[in-house]
Amino acid sequence: MFIEADDAKTDVILAAAVAVIGPSLVGFVSRLPLLPRTGALGVLVDIIWLAAVTLLVPVLLARYRGDGIAAFGFRSQGGHLAVAGTPGATTSTVLLVLPVAVVGVGTVVLVGGGPVAAVLGSVGLSLEGGADLGQVGMLALRVAVLTIGAVVLVGFLSVRSRDGFPRSPDSSLTELVRTFGLGATAAALLTGLVRVATGGPLLALALHLLALVAVLLLVDRLVPAGVSVPRTTVVAPLVLVVAIQTFAAGGLLGGGLLTGLHRGALAAGVTIAIAATAATRRGVVVAVPMVLAVHWWPTCLSPLPGAGGLC
Repeated sequence: MFIEADDAKTDVILAAAVAVIGPSLVGFVSRLPLLPRTGALGVLVDIIWLAAVTLLVPVLLARYRGDGIAAFGFRSQGGHLAVAGTPGATTSTVLLVLPVAVVGVGTVVLVGGGPVAAVLGSVGLSLEGGADLGQVGMLALRVAVLTIGAVVLVGFLSVRSRDGFPRSPDSSLTELVRTFGLGATAAALLTGLVRVATGGPLLALALHLLALVAVLLLVDRLVPAGVSVPRTTVVAPLVLVVAIQTFAAGGLLGGGLLTGLHRGALAAGVTIAIAATAATRRGVVVAVPMVLAVHWWPTCLSPLPGAGGLC
């Protein structure tokens, strides 16, 4: 669907502003009397707030523009997208999930999780910790909201940024993946070394860095040659992710700059994967299982700070 550049730019600004400022407003509102803070109802309220700051604005804007799921990078009909030498999207999807699964299982093992937790991820850790079925159900709902929220928010910003900034120079999508992927890897390495020097978990950070590199290499192979998009297609989601991670960690003045930058750099692999596949004929559907895996296990690869993570 055709959309005016000014309308697309407005959509990008609104969705990004709510995602960045929303958690701070939610934190303020949550302190008001009568709002539940504990128990199952408190967890449910937190999940609703999470959906509000990630899903609500993109979905409402897409509905208002009459754009449907295409506004989030999905395609009604799939096209060809596969790693060279592989038969199709199924293999591509499995390959994207694999490095995330490895780092997820490794992280669970490092914190002392058993076989059940290694397979079931965050849900398994809760079961081993004695959680009841209601708590497990809430955790599964949170994983679902995080997955949908990450895909919808990043996909929406990528798609709208393509139309909203006509002066942004066109670049090869492969070149964008490599350039910003290399920058994210360097940032994750440098900030990770500083965190290790100040007492951070070496093995967990190393696993996440390797997973980031693996995801970026796979995305580089998945993107078809000859696809050119405005630079903002990848830049806008990346800037947003770094901003929300930094704000969530305490902001520039709250002492969380290093943590925010590190988590933002680790999340770049997933962010670039969503933004890059949204620009292809297959769409972001190829990246959805990977995003689910990022939240299924307690990794630090999610674009959303609400995912937490053990690193």
